Amino acid sequence: MSSNPAPMSLNKLTIDRSVSPEGATTLVCRGRITMETGSQFRSEVKSLAPQNKFLLADMSGVDFVDSSGLGIILGTYISARSNGCDLVLLDVHPRVKDLLNISHLNKALEGKK
Repeated sequence: MSSNPAPMSLNKLTIDRSVSPEGATTLVCRGRITMETGSQFRSEVKSLAPQNKFLLADMSGVDFVDSSGLGIILGTYISARSNGCDLVLLDVHPRVKDLLNISHLNKALEGKK
């Protein structure tokens, strides 16, 4: 029997950058934001925040955030704000949206529709 690679991907986070014609930078995130992967999210935002007034994070592909990941997202948001950059989460996966609603962070982190 061959080993199944799926468990390894459970703790994986990929982040791709895209820039709209208007110049808005979007981080397209896929996977999970946890204690193991959160530093990758923080690093991406930290590197972009100083030169951007507005940063979008497409979270449609993030289906799991643990308590450490939630703390990292909040800390990253605060850090970006201190650099004059607004970090907004877009298209948040329903499971993650529930977590943001329960913790009352949805109003600060999610874009207005």
